[in-house]
Amino acid sequence: MDLEISKDLADYMYNLVEKIVNEVGPRMPCSPQEAEGAKAIKDELEQTCDEVVVESFTCHPKAFLGWIKIILVMTFTSMLLYLFMQWVFGPFILIFSLISFSLTFLSFLIMWEEFFNYNEFIDPIFRKKTSQNVIGRIKSKEEQKKIIIFSSHIDSALQFNLLKLIGWGFIPLAFLGILVILTWLIISFINVSIILIGFFSLKGIFFWSTIWMLIIGTPCFIFLFFFVPVGDKGNVVPGAVDNLSSCSVIIGLGRYIKNHQELIPKNTEIRLISFGCEESGLRGSNRYCSAHLEELNNSNTIVINMDGLETPDGFHVIEYEPTTRTRHSEEISLKLLKAAEFVGIQAKRFGAGRIERILGKLSGGSDAASFTKQNIKAGFLNSADWKHRSSNYHQNSDTPDKIKKGTLENALKICISFLMNEAKN
Repeated sequence: MDLEISKDLADYMYNLVEKIVNEVGPRMPCSPQEAEGAKAIKDELEQTCDEVVVESFTCHPKAFLGWIKIILVMTFTSMLLYLFMQWVFGPFILIFSLISFSLTFLSFLIMWEEFFNYNEFIDPIFRKKTSQNVIGRIKSKEEQKKIIIFSSHIDSALQFNLLKLIGWGFIPLAFLGILVILTWLIISFINVSIILIGFFSLKGIFFWSTIWMLIIGTPCFIFLFFFVPVGDKGNVVPGAVDNLSSCSVIIGLGRYIKNHQELIPKNTEIRLISFGCEESGLRGSNRYCSAHLEELNNSNTIVINMDGLETPDGFHVIEYEPTTRTRHSEEISLKLLKAAEFVGIQAKRFGAGRIERILGKLSGGSDAASFTKQNIKAGFLNSADWKHRSSNYHQNSDTPDKIKKGTLENALKICISFLMNEAKN
């Protein structure tokens, strides 16, 4: 099908990205700029939606990446305690061993819960702040029986210093750092087990292993310690591709629907949502799911989440997110692929390959994961140019010019095509 997006609508979407970047600027989670960006999104949605609400919530935004410094210090301290243990006697050997192991075990637990599960495990030790989700509702003209959500996020990331410095080279460095922590966890467990049994004479069995762990790990730990800047210094990322690109598409979709009411499937409410605090561990979408879970389940809700729209010919339907081990709805993924094909856009399934699974361990999660984890059917659409993206991903160079012409139009076409197919059913 040849679906045409008018030049006026296309220009509007690109201009909106540029307008927010120029007038609001970087929008790190819970910042005044994020709130200002949310207001800009609200103002635009009010022109097309039947109702627009802003739902405020609280979270601890610095916890999501703040845990990195904590576990690095704890692991390094654990290794030093083991070395110091060689010069103590009696019960102090057991005390040092237990503290050393406890620090390592807790470090791994924090990393696992905060990053690989996106749980708010140590969040309360960080300062609580306020963010917001912006929800535009296009209500059903008949009795509502279904909800279709198109979502994005308004916040931008803290700058990733390491990525700016060494590009994708940070991935093997991060993997090596994690490997050192896991190896030291095993060593410290064996050590404390030996000491608990009473073999105090074997307290130095891993002395040279520890030295090598320090030699290998210290450079990794130093680099990772400065992964993101301290305080507000990292609030320099314009976030055009990630993720004003998607915000502009859902707003553009609202404008298109206003002039094409036949797109709205029968008994269906369409919600256009821009979440806050995606870059601090999906806190905004998590809060929304928690607050509306009963309603979403009772309304047969499906979610189309978009993030990182950068290139018109590189669309991917992300089926699996390796970091959080989240597999999105196969039904929705296939519908997205069909929608893209229907309007002549090539989209590929992404996430099932072995290399994708390995590298994706450190890629993080998307707002779609918040819904999938609550058993709400969700799909994830992305068109990032990952081959060259290390030059602007989560950096101050993520500017409007990085969104290639045709990208936003194609994303909008896929969304429109998805609604057309839903309206037929």
